Amino acid sequence: MLIFRKINIKAMTHIDAPSVKTQNEPDVIPSAKTALLRGLRLRCPHCGGGKLLRGYISQRATCSACNEELGSIRADDAPPWLTILLTGHLVVPLLFELMKHDVFSTKAMIAVSLAFSLLCAAVILPRAKGVFIAALWLIRRNKYAE
Repeated sequence: MLIFRKINIKAMTHIDAPSVKTQNEPDVIPSAKTALLRGLRLRCPHCGGGKLLRGYISQRATCSACNEELGSIRADDAPPWLTILLTGHLVVPLLFELMKHDVFSTKAMIAVSLAFSLLCAAVILPRAKGVFIAALWLIRRNKYAE
């Protein structure tokens, strides 16, 4: 017997398509690319339907769509590390370009670089956490599947 859910076909892509399976069919592990993209989109790496985070960076204990257990996955220091790495690689070239063309005064350049740094960090941090949670989930699932 197939399990059906109400699905918005127009908004669905191949990445977040919920899997419809029979009761006798074994649980299918998504590909690494699919799981990581789901994590980047802050969705459950298993089904792509449920939200991965509750709030800004608080991790959910289980997926609301498929009940996949996500609370034991600990990303710890990896998301801030990646956030700092990416933010630095975005901000430093911007600063060099602004200094080379002498566009702003020193105070204005500090304000622009600070605002850009905060914006980058605010956007990157939850997505980095989602990617690391998805990667760790995938490693754990593949380890137990063997």
